[in-house]
Amino acid sequence: STLARNFSALAASIGHRKNAFRLPFVAESTMQVAVRTFKDMDVLTKRCKDCYFKKGDDRWYVLCKTHGRHKQRQRLPDERHFWIITHKTHGPRKRF
Repeated sequence: STLARNFSALAASIGHRKNAFRLPFVAESTMQVAVRTFKDMDVLTKRCKDCYFKKGDDRWYVLCKTHGRHKQRQRLPDERHFWIITHKTHGPRKRF
């Protein structure tokens, strides 16, 4: 009962101050969280003793338990290099 009474007194005091000073909603949403993402690399290297290689999703990854900034992944080749181009797709007039 004492805890409920103290909490209600606290809520009442906050309610009086809420109208006096109000921060805009935008200020609360500008906080950003840093996320360590993978670096796409052609040649993967271990950067410390805790880095290790792992294969998944048809590409190699370098993961590290101690340093999140060491995360790397193998760059996939551009699929346009594997297209089969015929004579119809070259030239000034394309009638296809």
